[in-house]
Amino acid sequence: MSRSEDADCQNSPVGHGNGARPDTSPAKLHSFVLCKYDEARRRGDIDDWTDRSDIGASFDGHILTAEEYQRTEDRYIAAADVLAKAAGASHFTLRNVFLHSPPPAWLGEVYEGRILDKTSALRMLRGHMSGGTPAAWFESEKMCMMMGFDFYMHVQIPERALPSLDEIEEMGLFVLEYQEQDEDEEAHVARHADDAFWTEVAEGLAVRSSAQQQEARTLVVERWADGMLGRRLWLVAADDLSSVAASVKRQALISAFIDPEIHATSRGEVARAVEAARRAHSDDDDADVVIFPLPGDRELRTVTVRWDDPLPYDGALPPGQEFGLFLWPAEDAVCLEAVVPGDDGCVTARWVASSMS
Repeated sequence: MSRSEDADCQNSPVGHGNGARPDTSPAKLHSFVLCKYDEARRRGDIDDWTDRSDIGASFDGHILTAEEYQRTEDRYIAAADVLAKAAGASHFTLRNVFLHSPPPAWLGEVYEGRILDKTSALRMLRGHMSGGTPAAWFESEKMCMMMGFDFYMHVQIPERALPSLDEIEEMGLFVLEYQEQDEDEEAHVARHADDAFWTEVAEGLAVRSSAQQQEARTLVVERWADGMLGRRLWLVAADDLSSVAASVKRQALISAFIDPEIHATSRGEVARAVEAARRAHSDDDDADVVIFPLPGDRELRTVTVRWDDPLPYDGALPPGQEFGLFLWPAEDAVCLEAVVPGDDGCVTARWVASSMS
C-alpha cells in the first residue's frame, strides 16, 4: 500500500495549520490524507487540475472534461462512504464551519455544532468540492473527515477501518499517512448564554454608564460560523439586551464588548476616518474597521473594511449621510463570552475562547 510522509505538507483542515484536528474522541483515530495525485503530481513535476473551474483546460496534454471531473468527485464520495461504513459512523457534528456563500435550501441552517446524518454529510461534502456548500470539518467519535483545498481529503478513522484503505486505493485514490504532531488543546467556551450571562452583561453596562455619567452600550457579536455570513453584530443598551437574547441563534458564540469606542463621521469623510483609525492602530496587523449608518438599528447593518483592503468608496457604503465606525475587537480584547444552548438545552458547539476571526 502506497504511503507518503508528504501529506503533512498538504492543505490542512480549516483552522488547523498542520493538517489534523486535535483528537478529542475517546477512541484512537488514525490520520490519513486521500488524494488523486501520484507522487510526481504531488511534487509538482506534472501539472494537474485542482478545481471544478478547470473543466475544459488542458493539463499535461490532456483536456479535463466534465465527465472526468464527475468521476473523480464520485470517487471521493464513495471513498468517504466506505470509510464511514467501516468505522460505523452514522452521524457527524459540524466543526469549523466557514460560510463563504449562503447554504443551499436543502441543507437548511449551517452552524457550529449542528449534527448531520451520514447521507446529508456526504451530500454537503460533495457540494463543497464544487463550491456549492460551506466548508466544514465533519467530526464524530468514530470517524472525522474534511475536504481540503486542491482535492486533498483529510480523514481520521479507527483501527477497525484500516483494512478499507486497500479498497480506497483500488478506486484510484492515493492514501498518504499523516505524521501527527502534538498540539496544546485550545481553551473552549463552556459557559451557557443563559439569564445569568445576560444579567452580567447588563451589570457591566450599568457600571460603565455610572462611571461616565451617560448610557453605555455593548457590542454583541453573535457568531454561528466563520466568515462574513456567519455572524451578526448588535450595538445595544441594557434595556435592549433581552430582545437580543431572544433573537440569537442556537449554538452561537456570544461575545459582549462593553462600551466600544465609536467614532462618528460623515459620508464624505468615511475614507479619511478609516485611514485615521488604521494609523492610530498601526501596531495591530488585523485592525479591520467596521462602518454602520447613524442612527443605527440594534442589529447593525455593517460594512467591514479589512486591514489590507483599499479605502472604502461611496458606492460601497449603505444609504445615509452619517456613519459610526469602530475597530474590530482584537483577539485579546476584554469581553464576556458564552454559547447559546440548542433547543434541548445542550451545547454541541465548541468555540475557542476569544476567537474573533
